[in-house]
Amino acid sequence: MPINVTLTVQVVEGPSIAAIRTIDVDAYDKIQVTIEQGAAGKVVEVQPGGAGRVQLLVITSSEFGEDLTYKVNNAGADVILDAEQVFMGDGGVGLLGAAPETLAFTNDLANDVDVVILVGRNAA
Repeated sequence: MPINVTLTVQVVEGPSIAAIRTIDVDAYDKIQVTIEQGAAGKVVEVQPGGAGRVQLLVITSSEFGEDLTYKVNNAGADVILDAEQVFMGDGGVGLLGAAPETLAFTNDLANDVDVVILVGRNAA
């Protein structure tokens, strides 16, 4: 099943870059979850038990900041969610270290945040 990705970056009064790509995946999920203020390590499953290969991972939030973080598979270093994040292909998703099965969120912001995750994956 194809997922169309369109990206445009425009420097004010400067150059712009546009990219359009179609990523073919076998399955996708859109996950919406509230991460409560003060939550530590709230686990969100992004693919079932390692059965698949993530080709697209998009993470957005109703609020961003240095005090909103996640860990891939609840291990390794914290990743700061201070802006939208998009990981595409083996190279982009590979930047996360391990194949993402779960994301464990910690929210030390002053408010609850609503996180939306879109994941596209291929069968193993």
